[in-house]
Amino acid sequence: MTAHSEGFQIALDRLLAENRLTADTRLYREAVRGTLTPTATPGVFRLEANATPSESIIDVYGHGYVVQADEVGPGLAFAESSRPDWQETMEMRAMKAGHAPSGAPTLDRVEVEVTLSEILQQGGRIYPVESVTVERAWFCTLPAGSIDVREVGLGLV
Repeated sequence: MTAHSEGFQIALDRLLAENRLTADTRLYREAVRGTLTPTATPGVFRLEANATPSESIIDVYGHGYVVQADEVGPGLAFAESSRPDWQETMEMRAMKAGHAPSGAPTLDRVEVEVTLSEILQQGGRIYPVESVTVERAWFCTLPAGSIDVREVGLGLV
């Protein structure tokens, strides 16, 4: 084990313990159904990492400064609960409500989940998201470029 990987593991272990996260912790996000690629398993889809993520995160593996997520790599933000619209700020909601044309079609959105172990197994890192205030959120790097997600509410494990 290199000094770099030892330092990473120490930071990860501290982050998990301080936030009561385990390998079995479920993380959630809302996705537009059209961005999900079906897999051979019903209710399981492939979701691509965001190549240019814009979240502000805390670099717990470095000096602990707030940085932009695109500095650590492609990935996705997830929340600890399946609360809808956690990614939106109050300002975004107000703009949508004020400018949405009457009768305009809405995007087909679906709530999906992963476990923390699925992210870590592909070598992903987890960072606290600083820019979300309504929910505890985590930015997860996805070195594989995508991750399998399960649609919430289908009873799949």
